[in-house]
Amino acid sequence: MNPHSAPAPRRPATDAPVRDREATFLRGFIGRENELALFRAELDRPPETVPVFALHGPSGIGKTQLLRRFAIEARRRGRDVVEVDAARTELTEDAFALAADVPRAGRPVLLVDGSDRLGPLEDWFRDRFLTGLPPGSLVVLAGREPPALRWRTDPAWSDTLRVACLDRLSRAESGRLLRDAAPGRITSRSARLAFAAGHPLALRLAAGDRGARPGDDWQPTPEVVAELLDHVVGPVPSPLHRQALEICAHVPETTEELLRAFLPEQVHEVFDWLRRSSYTTSGSAGLRLLPVIAEALDRDLRWRAPDAYLSLHKALRAHLQTLIRTRPEPVSLRAARAFNHIQTRGRGFSGRGLDEHADPGCEAVYETTCDAEALPAVRDLAHEQLGAEGVEAVDFWLHRQPRGFRLYRSARTGEVVGVLGLLTVDRWDAVETAIDPVVAVVREHVESHRELRPGQRVNLVRFALLRRRPHGLLSTTTAMLARVTRELHVQDRLAWTFHVRGGDGSDCLPEYADFRRLPSGPQLAAQRVTLFGHDWGTTGMSEWCDLLDDRMFFGLGTPGITRPLRTTVLSRAAFDQAVHEVLRVWHQRERLAANPLLHAAFVVRRSGDPEENLRRLVVRAIEAIDQDPKAKGQRAAVWATYVKGGSTQQAVARELALSFSTYRRYLKRGLERVCWHLWEQEVTYAAQMAVPSFGAVPGRPPGDRDTLNPQLREAIREG
Repeated sequence: MNPHSAPAPRRPATDAPVRDREATFLRGFIGRENELALFRAELDRPPETVPVFALHGPSGIGKTQLLRRFAIEARRRGRDVVEVDAARTELTEDAFALAADVPRAGRPVLLVDGSDRLGPLEDWFRDRFLTGLPPGSLVVLAGREPPALRWRTDPAWSDTLRVACLDRLSRAESGRLLRDAAPGRITSRSARLAFAAGHPLALRLAAGDRGARPGDDWQPTPEVVAELLDHVVGPVPSPLHRQALEICAHVPETTEELLRAFLPEQVHEVFDWLRRSSYTTSGSAGLRLLPVIAEALDRDLRWRAPDAYLSLHKALRAHLQTLIRTRPEPVSLRAARAFNHIQTRGRGFSGRGLDEHADPGCEAVYETTCDAEALPAVRDLAHEQLGAEGVEAVDFWLHRQPRGFRLYRSARTGEVVGVLGLLTVDRWDAVETAIDPVVAVVREHVESHRELRPGQRVNLVRFALLRRRPHGLLSTTTAMLARVTRELHVQDRLAWTFHVRGGDGSDCLPEYADFRRLPSGPQLAAQRVTLFGHDWGTTGMSEWCDLLDDRMFFGLGTPGITRPLRTTVLSRAAFDQAVHEVLRVWHQRERLAANPLLHAAFVVRRSGDPEENLRRLVVRAIEAIDQDPKAKGQRAAVWATYVKGGSTQQAVARELALSFSTYRRYLKRGLERVCWHLWEQEVTYAAQMAVPSFGAVPGRPPGDRDTLNPQLREAIREG
C-alpha cells in the first residue's frame, strides 16, 4: 500500500500555531465570494441528503487554495473535516477508503483534491462510497475536469450534485493578490496583471519576478514562463501536438480547418486532444486557450526559436488575409479580428494586444446596421461624445452614406455601446466638403499629394463613438477595428485611409499601424480632433503587412530592419513644382535632400543613391530636348540657367546671344519639356507599382453612392 495513502494526523483546532497559520492564510485569500456562498449554502442544507459540490478548472486556477478555505469555514462551524489528495493516494478502493476515513457520526465534510484522477474508481466512488456516508455529510470535489457525463445526467443525482467551473479572478481581485504577494514597491503592475489575466498562479509568479528595473517595461523571464507551462500544460504527446499548441497560442481562436492548413496529418486527433484539455474553452468560432497559457506558449516559442516563430506568424497572417478577402462577411470579420490580434501581440495597446478575452470582466458585443429604431440611441451617444455639432454631423452623413454606419450592442442587454461611421469617397462632393471640415482637410491633404484618379477610393473613419463603460470598451474597440481592417482588404483601388481621433491623438496605435499625423487638423467647436492618414500609393498592402510583421516582432522604430521602398505619388502640378525646385537648388545639396522627387517611383525603383539617380535623370531629360531640332535653344537656356549656374538670367541671355524675351520663352518651354519627360517616366513606374485589387465590395458597383433607407430618412428628418 502507498505509504502516503493514510491521512496526516490533524492537530486540534485550538492549537495556537494552527490558528496563526489560518489567520495568515485568510488575510491572503482573495476573491471566490460566489463559491464561498455556494459552499455555505450547502453547509446549511437539511441533513437528509449527501450533497456533492464539484469544482473544476485548469491547474493553477486556485482549486487547492479554495478547498483549504472551505476546510477553515467548515471547522469554524464545528464540522469534522477530512481532506484527501487523490494524486497522493493509491487508486484502489481500500486505499481510498482508508485515506477518506470519514466519521460515521455527525455531519462530516469530505474535501477531495484532484478528483479527476480517480479514473476507474469513479463509479465505485459514486455508487458505493458516497451512499455509505452518514446523512448530512458534504462532499466537495476539485479537479481539472468535471465529473463524468453519466454522473452529471443521472436523475438520481439531479438534486444533490452541483457542478461549477472555477474562473479567473477579476482585475480588482488580481490587483489585490499582486499587491499582497509582493508587498512594497513593484514595477510595471499593469504589465504583470495583463500577462497573468486573472490566473492566480501566474499572478504569484509574476509578483515574484523582479526582472524589470524601475522605468522599464516588465516582461516575464523564460524561467517564469517555463514554470507556468510545466505546471499547467505539462508534457505534450508529440511534436505535432506542440505545433498545434503554438498555432492556437498565436491566434485568438482555432478551428480544425485552420490546423489542417498547417498540420495536414492527424489533424482530427490533435484537435480532439486540444478540445479535451483543461486549459482550452470552446467558443462559437473555435477553440480558445486560457489567455495566460496562450501568452506563455507564444513567448516561449518566440524565445526558443525566433526564426520559426516569425515564419509561423507570416504564414498565419497570409492565411487570415485570404479568409478576409474570400469568405462571407461573418467569417471575414472574424479573420480580420484575428489579423489585428496577431499583429499587435505583446504591444500593450489595450491590456495585452487586442484580445478582449484577456480581461475576465470584458462584456461581449455584436455588430448591427443602423436603422430608424436605433437613431435616438445613436443621437444620444453622439451628443454625449461630440455635443450638438456631432449630432448634426452624424445626421448629415446618415443621409449621405447610411451603409457606412455600424452599431455595436451589448450582448447582454442589447444597448447601443458604440457607433462606427466609416465613409467611402470616390469623388469629391462640394456639399460634403463645405459642410464637414474634416472632409475638407482630407481633400486638401489628398490633393496636395496627387489627384484622385477615376475609380480610386478614400476611406475615412469619421466616427468611432464609445459609451464609456469599463467592461465594454475593449470588446467594442476590437470589433470596430475588425470592421476597418476588413474594409482595407476588400475595397477595390483604395488610395488613402484616414482616422479621426478625438483629443490630441496621443495613443500610439495609429503610429504603430503606419498612420501619419496630418500637420493641420479641422476646427470643430465641441471637439479637439487629430487626423491620421495612410497613403496606399506610398506603402501598399503587401508592404504594409511586412512592416506590421516587423513591428510586431522587433518593436516600433527598431534600427537595422529593412523597410519596404517608400514612394511618394504626386499630382501633376506638385510634380512640376518639385522639378522646378530641383533645378533651382541644383548646387545646394542640403536643400535638394528635402525634395519629394527623391521618393517618387521613377527614382526609388532604380538601384543606387536616390539623389544621384535624380540628378542623372534630370540631366538626361534636359539633354533629351535636343531630340527636337527646333528646340536646341530651349536646351541651352535650361542648361546654362540651372546646371551651369552662377549667373543672373540677364547674363545668361547675353551669353546665349538672345533677347531677354526670347530667352524667357525658350526657358519656359524647355522646362515644360523636362517636366513632361520626367512625368512620363513617373507614370510608367507608378503603374508598375500599383496596388493590386483585392475584389470590389459585393453588390456595390464602382462610384455608386449609398441610398438612404426611406424609414431612416424620415426618422432623421423628424429627429
